Amino acid sequence: MRTAVLDLANSSFQDHFVHSVPFTTFEQLLENEWNEFDTIAINGNVDGQYLKLPHKLLQKLWRFVESGGTIYAELINCEDFPSSRLFGIRQDFPYSYRRLEKLKWNKASEKDYNLLEWNGPFQTGFTLEVEEILTIGIFQDTHRTESDGQHPGLVAKQHNKGRVVYSAIPLFSNVQPWALRPNWLWNKLISSLKEEYSIPIKPLKPAYNIREQSIEEAVERSIQWFLSSGILPDESGKKGVLENIHSFTKKRSRDIRPDCSAQTALMFWLYGEYKGDEKWKNVAYNLLQFLFDEGFQDEDPQSASFGLWKWFQFPGNKPDQMFSDDNAWVALVLLYLGRKTDNKEYIDRGIRTAKALLETQNPNGIRVEVLRGEELREKGRAAYASSLEANMNPHFQSIVHAAFLQAFLITDERAYLDTALKGTIYLLDRLDNLEFMYSKTAAYSRFLLALSQLASLTGDPKVLSGLYDVSNYLLSSVHDQGAVEEKDNPAPDRYGKEDTGVFLHNGEGIADQLYTNNFLAMNLWEAWKASKGEEFLKSHTKLSTFLTNIQIHSEDKDIDGGWMRSFHLEKNTYFGNNGDTGWGPYCIESGWTNAVITTGLLMRMLDISLLD
Repeated sequence: MRTAVLDLANSSFQDHFVHSVPFTTFEQLLENEWNEFDTIAINGNVDGQYLKLPHKLLQKLWRFVESGGTIYAELINCEDFPSSRLFGIRQDFPYSYRRLEKLKWNKASEKDYNLLEWNGPFQTGFTLEVEEILTIGIFQDTHRTESDGQHPGLVAKQHNKGRVVYSAIPLFSNVQPWALRPNWLWNKLISSLKEEYSIPIKPLKPAYNIREQSIEEAVERSIQWFLSSGILPDESGKKGVLENIHSFTKKRSRDIRPDCSAQTALMFWLYGEYKGDEKWKNVAYNLLQFLFDEGFQDEDPQSASFGLWKWFQFPGNKPDQMFSDDNAWVALVLLYLGRKTDNKEYIDRGIRTAKALLETQNPNGIRVEVLRGEELREKGRAAYASSLEANMNPHFQSIVHAAFLQAFLITDERAYLDTALKGTIYLLDRLDNLEFMYSKTAAYSRFLLALSQLASLTGDPKVLSGLYDVSNYLLSSVHDQGAVEEKDNPAPDRYGKEDTGVFLHNGEGIADQLYTNNFLAMNLWEAWKASKGEEFLKSHTKLSTFLTNIQIHSEDKDIDGGWMRSFHLEKNTYFGNNGDTGWGPYCIESGWTNAVITTGLLMRMLDISLLD
């Protein structure tokens, strides 16, 4: 027997069904004899609108299912009685689009995960004498929930001898199949639909693959991702680098940020060193020149924010939000490249930033998370230098201290070295009072950079001891695959906000490549260069293997060669909690992920430290 597939959208909907016969108009299906079909599948998702079925077709569908046939349908207009009673769902009229919602598989076994994700519209409504297979709700859990959903997602209804299975989301009509996650659990559900309801459906094909490969291959493929994905509006770097590919929409963010640009410039410059090819160094120079030409840095000597950088392409003339870590990243890269190339502009601009950071550092050697433009101009820099107000998260502090070390290597001014040392020791003396954004593992991965470089430059015994204390915590969280598993989320209730973790509780098996393992690709290497401790080299080797082996292989150029944020270590696929609305589990970040990981791998291949 065969499956009649009605699809007015001419999509790939029919490809999901075995022995399918396509129909692209109501008339074709109505005029055809249905004796040869045991299943009829209907795609109601036509250009984002729910398909309204004519009464004649509804009559024939009713007779077909009551005599023992099976109907599978998605997103039909169910405002009227014949449609709503046939499919078992009466729609409410608001058109909804997935944001934080997930799907709960109500029939999953008690031992199994029961949460699924999709991207696209969903039909709000209520059910009519049906079995609810999937329900839609804002389930904050990562893998499994016992909560009830708010809306039906997938339902089944018996009609005399036959059955109807109806989906209120685009499942087989989904134009973004990569967003049906996790793929293995969707296929488990599809298998159960096939067995229980005799729907002749095929399993979903994975949107990407991962495989073992060398570090060298991973680096080459990462560079190619920058060139092929559209993340560089111009391959030469003359138009900057976009921030990311969004976690769920897969659209390229139009935002351009100095920190992402600086991280990407560092990667291209090191790649040029590795290849012995000035072409790639020129991409780095062009990325930085774009920032200069577009006025990202405040160049007014009379301004309180002189030398600091806009967070993004802020429309105002002066920077508004000046995040400590973002500014420090730009300073670190400019000063490092200035040291390597003798480029006076890089050194001058980098020192201006370092000086502005130094002059707003408090007496303990640490600082506030972000300087606000209006407040900074009102108070002046001296107010921050005399205040004890500060953020206690190494996420913001450590990169500033590392930038100070680059400034010290250029200027030989002890204030930079002394402040970095004082601030780092202040944090070490208060490990129990540190603040975290996403996880303790993420914060400690950042802390490792300043600790490693200060240990290398000063040999301070407290810093060296702190280096091992911090690394021991991180290494105690290393999974068998070599990645640090996310641990100790300080705020699980931040679900649905920007800047939150991709896990909720310890033991969920999640590795974060936006805030933890990406930076460890650099910082574990710096720890090895500083201490020559074999545990650091061994850990970096395992981490490098993990990162190279989870790089994405796909026919889709948007993601081929990239690393998404959240990787599930037990299921060996990209998956994580979707509570972060800005930088979710499936985003591919230009600077903070791909560039930082690739930089760490290049540092290993070149056998260098950023202090060299």
